[in-house]
This record gives sequence, C-alpha cells and structure tokens, in this order.
Amino acid sequence: MPQRFGLYQDLTVEENIEFFLNVFGIRGKDRVQRKERYLGFSRLLPFKDRPAGKLSGGMKQKLGLACVLVHEPAVLILDEPTNGVDPVSRREFWEILGEMRGGGMTILVSTAYLDEGEKCDRLALLHRSRLLDEAAPGELRGKFPSLEEAMIDRLQAADRELANEPYQR
Repeated sequence: MPQRFGLYQDLTVEENIEFFLNVFGIRGKDRVQRKERYLGFSRLLPFKDRPAGKLSGGMKQKLGLACVLVHEPAVLILDEPTNGVDPVSRREFWEILGEMRGGGMTILVSTAYLDEGEKCDRLALLHRSRLLDEAAPGELRGKFPSLEEAMIDRLQAADRELANEPYQR
C-alpha cells in the first residue's frame, strides 16, 4: 500500500470496498463476510455511505488498508502508511496491523516514526541507499534511552564515515 492509497474519491466507503472485492474476485459468502469484517475492523462501518473524498486523512488510510486487506494477502507492504495522520488514527491503524500480525500476516513497513519502529519485530536502518543496521528494536536501541537517540547516533556516525570516503560516481 503506497503512502497515499488511490481511493475513488466519488465512491462511498462501501463502494470502494465493493470495488476491490470485485477486483480480487471475491464472491458469495466470503464477499459478505469480508466486507463486514474489514468495514468493522477499520471502524468505518458508521461511515459506509460517506464518499471517500469526505473522509479525514486517517480514515482514508484505514479505508485504503481495508481495501488492500479484502483479499487477505500473506504479505502486506506499507510505505509510510501513517504519514500525516492524526495521533488517534495512527494508534488505531497500528492496532489493526497488530491484529493482522497476530493472525499470521507478514507486514513490511517503511516509516520515519521511530515509535512505530518499536512495534516491529525487526528493523532495518537505511541511509543514503545503504543498510546500516538490521536487528530487533531492543538490540538497535542498545545503550541509548530511546530508539530515536540510537538511530540519530548511528546516522551521524555513518555521515562521518561517508565524509572520509572519496567521491565515486
């Protein structure tokens, strides 16, 4: 799911879900169950008749997630899914992801919010197209009081290392 999921702004919440159920070929009893599940799961059922274009940013992201989840993928890839989303919607979004993870789904997330990184099993720190570290959040935090401080320290060290390397094209 990209940072800003491509919803159909003129369609209602329910119509967007229906569209993606059609795209993924979900029919019959599964269709009804999944629509109810993901509208309820995303807390969008009370807004099912609202056009997607009239939703808040957080609600749009939850609708985008619900649309992606209707085909129940084994792996979910999210690109900064909570960027620009209010704190309550961010928390609800991560609660949904936690439930999906608990159900066995593999979730790969890119995020600049390090508090979100704390919720992950493993983290990879990328900087200037280089993998600097990869470990569990606690391992990366190490001796620092927060993951943020550990990451900043590692990024600054990487910048110092890069400053000493000769320029290469």
